[in-house]
Amino acid sequence: MSYRVRRKFTSSKFCINGQICKFFLDPKREYEKGFYLWNLGFAIGKSNRQLNDWYKGKKNKRAKSLQGKLVGKSGLKPFIKGSKEFLKLRWKIEPGDAILIACTSGKPDGQFHAFWRWISKHPDIWVDYETKSYYWYRPPFPHDVVWKDFNIIPLVPDDPLLEVSGSRYNDCFRLQPKVPCTQLSMEQITDLLSLALTTAPCVGTPI
Repeated sequence: MSYRVRRKFTSSKFCINGQICKFFLDPKREYEKGFYLWNLGFAIGKSNRQLNDWYKGKKNKRAKSLQGKLVGKSGLKPFIKGSKEFLKLRWKIEPGDAILIACTSGKPDGQFHAFWRWISKHPDIWVDYETKSYYWYRPPFPHDVVWKDFNIIPLVPDDPLLEVSGSRYNDCFRLQPKVPCTQLSMEQITDLLSLALTTAPCVGTPI
């Protein structure tokens, strides 16, 4: 029996020097059959209502006051703390789904380089220099061979802040045979996982 996973909008916020920093994680569209592209929004403001109005694209004074601003009165501190919040928040999406961070603020070049300060330390995050965007795909990637014979059980690594390329890739999920009577040796499963590690993700088009 198959079931449909419902993707839900989620958010996360924290405060620095009296200002509210908020992430918006929103499922936008199916970029591959069964796999979704999520948009990640981040803003710093005076109130939760102001931040919500900004993300919804409202034309009121509250929302417009954030246009063209990269950081608040705390310099790069929100980006430093925000990077850790993002690395925790990313585990909210389903395996095979992707998160898009599009640098579309009033200062896209500054935003792109601000994110680069910490994203460059995570080789599991793909960079699109042309569109000034970043992508992260939750393992296993949508084209991995493991999807054919196994149901994927998502796991959050012991340290959710670490990059998940290389040997850490397999710590992000467990495999359950789709046919219960199917018996695979550990060697066969290892071979499948080795193939999975050589499969590159499919980069979606920014929204």
